[in-house]
Amino acid sequence: MTIAIHESALIRHFNTRKEVLRAWEERIGARFSPFRGFKMPDSRLYIEDSDFLDSIVDLIITNERHVFIRGPVGSGKSTLMLLALRDLPTLADRKGNKFVTGYVGMTGLYEKQMAAAIADSLRVKYKRSWESSQIIDAVAKESLRRYIEEKSRTALFIEDVADNQEAAFHKLRFLADLPTEEMVDTYGKDQALDEPIVTLVMSGTLMYWNAMLSFLPQIADRTEPLDVPVLNNAKAKEFVGRRIAYAQGRIDSFDPNSYDVYPFSDESINVLNTAARGNPRDIRMLARGCQQVAAENFRKNGDPTVNKEIASLVSQAYATILREVQ
Repeated sequence: MTIAIHESALIRHFNTRKEVLRAWEERIGARFSPFRGFKMPDSRLYIEDSDFLDSIVDLIITNERHVFIRGPVGSGKSTLMLLALRDLPTLADRKGNKFVTGYVGMTGLYEKQMAAAIADSLRVKYKRSWESSQIIDAVAKESLRRYIEEKSRTALFIEDVADNQEAAFHKLRFLADLPTEEMVDTYGKDQALDEPIVTLVMSGTLMYWNAMLSFLPQIADRTEPLDVPVLNNAKAKEFVGRRIAYAQGRIDSFDPNSYDVYPFSDESINVLNTAARGNPRDIRMLARGCQQVAAENFRKNGDPTVNKEIASLVSQAYATILREVQ
């Protein structure tokens, strides 16, 4: 028996849309959409603000404060953390200590999940049958051993810290308070334990920061909040240029002093950046909307460009959607 499979109108519609978008991408020499999202950020796509990045690294090196990178969703907090994480292993603090780094990028973890994620990121051995307190104790002991024997401090990077439950916060407080009085009494005679041996580098929105003020005031009082700067028009242009170069396979040779944003015009990017208020994620989403309109124009008249008019049209539609969902 033969079963006839009929393609629905909806499937035909989406397949046609895919073909239209793909034709536009091929026209500009892209292997995929320049404005698709990525599960993990690629530091090559980041528009580096050297002063801001230096301020993060300097706080870690001086070991005077923990760090909270604060900004709205899509502002580049995760990428900033990865860039700081990239640089730290090559640096030393004012006492000559090197750094052991860990990165916890998962949010909404329960207490034991958080403890296990911290141990895994710092390459600390533990038994799966252990309770969360036992896992964190193992992390503390290994951090102390590395500090004493290997002259290495621990820098723990944690995304969206206040998205975790209150019970998990206390594990972070325990690490932030290291060395404990017991450690100082045991090893203080032979080793100066007069500074924190674990630095927390956290990220989150203003709402998350306020939650930490409520749940972790002991850490918040010793934490420096740093607000992620928004992109100006020049940096927004570079953001678009980097994404286009990435999709074209040219990101490794990208020159921030000389690059092209074709098929976008400078005016169109300025419009998008104004609508996005300098937020990289919103710029990307608006640019993707422009791609869809430009792709349809390319199908009709062979012109793939994104001009000011297209950018304005997409920005107005985006603003309308945001008003409706808020």
